[in-house]
Amino acid sequence: MSVTGTINIGHRETVVEAIARALIDYIAKKGLKPGDRLPTERELVDMIGVSRLPLREALCMLKGLGVVEAKQGKGVFVKPLDVAAVFRTLAPLLKVHAGLDKDHLAEVRHSLEGNNAEQAARCRSQENLEAMREALDQMWLHLNDRATYIRHDMEFHQEMARATGNPIYQVFISSIADLFVEIQWLYPNQTQLFQEAADEHERILLALRDGDGEAAKAAVREHITKARKRL
Repeated sequence: MSVTGTINIGHRETVVEAIARALIDYIAKKGLKPGDRLPTERELVDMIGVSRLPLREALCMLKGLGVVEAKQGKGVFVKPLDVAAVFRTLAPLLKVHAGLDKDHLAEVRHSLEGNNAEQAARCRSQENLEAMREALDQMWLHLNDRATYIRHDMEFHQEMARATGNPIYQVFISSIADLFVEIQWLYPNQTQLFQEAADEHERILLALRDGDGEAAKAAVREHITKARKRL
């Protein structure tokens, strides 16, 4: 790859933050795809006009975010970006810094996840339906094992997001996953309540199977409303 021009890092952030942002901009502007190699460390030092230490710290930051990966003896390469994973990593900070609580979560889920279900009813594949069926079956099998029940409950909602074919829905669900799980632990530990929630998921899955978007949206919103009352 030929190296031309310079990379402007600006002056508002710390040097390391600015370098990291500039490298992201560089990857985007050059259209680098997963598997493409970045310029060498020496080339980047010359292009950015910084020393090796802050450059390495910036690259470490990008590695931590899953933007790039280093291959021993070969260089630094662009990674396939898992946006959902980035949001999962940052979710605890998002909750604290943004002051999110259960009411905020319920309000947003009522709107966005209802639309998610409507879209999923139109776009879901047989594979999506089978994955949700498996998650729901596991919920029924673990009504007395809260941790396992919650894990499969989350899998159901994540699969419904995947069923839309729209990655933004997946990012949304992943971004609230930690808060979703945390709130699940606030429910009274009563088998009857878990049974009620599983029944509500059955109605959601039935609507998704039938391809009935309006019914799927209504079922999800009913589930979220009842879940809020169970708290």
